[in-house]
Amino acid sequence: MQPRLTTTISILSLSTVTGITTVITGIIPQLKRTFPTVPTTLIEWLVTIANCSALITLLLNPRLTSRWGLRPIVISGLLISAIMGLIPAITTNFTVIMVSRLGLGLGVGLFSPHAISLLTHSFTGDLRARLLGYQTGLSALGNAILLGLAGLLISLSWHAVFWLYGLLVIVAGGVAWFVPEPTVPSTTTNHARTEKTQLPRHQWTLLGLTFITYLLIWGVQLKLPSYFSARHFGNAATINLTLAAMNIGGLLAGLTFGYLYRYLHRFTLTLGYAGAAISVLVLWLAPNATVAIGAAVFFNFIYSYTGPYLVFTSNTGLDTIQVNVLSSYLTIATIISAFFAPLVWNSLGQLGPQTLTANVLIWIMLILGGLALITGSHHPRKEV
Repeated sequence: MQPRLTTTISILSLSTVTGITTVITGIIPQLKRTFPTVPTTLIEWLVTIANCSALITLLLNPRLTSRWGLRPIVISGLLISAIMGLIPAITTNFTVIMVSRLGLGLGVGLFSPHAISLLTHSFTGDLRARLLGYQTGLSALGNAILLGLAGLLISLSWHAVFWLYGLLVIVAGGVAWFVPEPTVPSTTTNHARTEKTQLPRHQWTLLGLTFITYLLIWGVQLKLPSYFSARHFGNAATINLTLAAMNIGGLLAGLTFGYLYRYLHRFTLTLGYAGAAISVLVLWLAPNATVAIGAAVFFNFIYSYTGPYLVFTSNTGLDTIQVNVLSSYLTIATIISAFFAPLVWNSLGQLGPQTLTANVLIWIMLILGGLALITGSHHPRKEV
C-alpha cells in the first residue's frame, strides 16, 4: 500500500528547499555596500560556506540516522536550518551572520540527502520511479520560486530575504505530522565493504571534471549580481528574477537530457561546454539587460546538460557498492567547489584588462572553450 497524498506532498516538499542556501545570491551587491571593509571573497562565502559546513553532517548522516532514525534527523535539520537561516534577518554583525551561515549548512546536511532517500524508502514500483523524476524538477522549480520571492523581498531590504528561511518550519511541520518513520534495511555489511572499494582511474578523472564543472557555474552565479549591478542591467529584483529564470532553464535541460543524450552520446558534454562558452561571451558583450538576461538563462539551460552526463557516465560499469562510494565523492566534489569558487575567481579576476567581474567572465569563457575542445576531440575507450 502506497502512502497517503499528504505524506507524498510532505516528502516532495523537501526537494523544493534543498537549494535554499543560495537564495541570498542576489543580495551580494547590497552586502558589499553594507560591509565595505569586508573582502569580496568573504561576502561571497556567505552564499557558499553553508555548502561546506553541510559536508560535516553529510558525512555523519549515516551514523546519526542509524542511531536516531531518519525522520527525527530530517526534522532536526529543517529546524536548525530555519533558526540559523533567520538570524541574519535581525543583525548587521558580519561575524554573527557568517557563523549563522555555517550553522545553516550543518542543518542542511542533515535533511537534504533524504529528499531522495525518503522517496526510495516510502514508495515502490512505477510510482517511486515517477516521483524520483519529479524530485529533480521540483528542486529546480523550488530554487526558482525562492529566488523569485527573494527578488520581491529585496525591495524592502536585504534583511527581508532571510525571512524566507522561515518556510523551513512549515516543511518540518509537514514531515512531523504526515511522514512516518520508514523501515530502512541494514547496510552494515555494505558500509564495511565500501571502505575497501577502489574506483577505476577513469572515474577519478570524471570526479575531477565534475569539480571543475561546478567551480565554473559557481563563478557565473556568484559574479552575475555584481556584473548586472556594474553594467546597470536593472535593480536587485531584476537580478533575483534572472537567477530564478536560470533555474527554470536548468529544469528544462533536466527534462530533455535523456532525449538529447540518445542522439549525441559523449558530445552532450561538449555541447554543454561549448554552448556555455558562447553564452558567457554574449553575456560579456551584452549591450543591454535583455540580452544579458537571455544569455544568463541560456547559459544555465545548456550548461545543465553537463551535470547529468557526468553523473550518468561516471556510474557506468560500476557495481552497487562502487556506485554508493562514487555518489558520496560526487557530492563532496560539488561541495568543495563551492568553497573554492570565491577564492579561485577573485584571484583570477585580478589577472586581466578589465574589472574583476568582467575578467572572471573572460576566464570562465576561455576555460569552457578549452573543455569543449578537449571533450570534443578526446575519444574515450568505451562509449557509454
